[in-house]
Amino acid sequence: MAVSLVGCGELWEGASVDLDAELLRVEDVVSAREVFPQGWFSGGGEYFRGVDLPDDAAVLARLLPMVLSVVEPVEGDLLDRAPAVLGQAGWGQITWMALSWPAVPELGLGPEHARTGVQACFGADANHEPIPGHTVYVHVRPGEDERAQHLAQQVGHDVIGPGEQGW
Repeated sequence: MAVSLVGCGELWEGASVDLDAELLRVEDVVSAREVFPQGWFSGGGEYFRGVDLPDDAAVLARLLPMVLSVVEPVEGDLLDRAPAVLGQAGWGQITWMALSWPAVPELGLGPEHARTGVQACFGADANHEPIPGHTVYVHVRPGEDERAQHLAQQVGHDVIGPGEQGW
């Protein structure tokens, strides 16, 4: 559904898709490094590119939990590789920003270029509070809840919760 929502808007030139995931076990860090060797790993107050992560399991264990952060062009294959990491993560999210929502004249809404995006959260809500399953958030300008409902309907869904303060 998140990818379909992104398709309702227009991506700006140079748009990216971002992945963030909390890794709780050494084996998950090692596996994520294989999938995203150029990603950034942070833990224990330290930051590493995947290719520069220590190989010593005891050193990695002291850095846990670690958060993997990856930013890639939308045209890349991040979405194909992400499930390998998200399936093992404590929580994770994929976000698309640099997105414009089209005008919706029947609702009196012009095009929107600020505070826009789509965020898919896995195993947590947008504030990283644990929840089962996943949630997709549509980011719109505050006070434009009808735009969020319109976008959800474009992909065959409804908004299931109240508006929240986000990004």
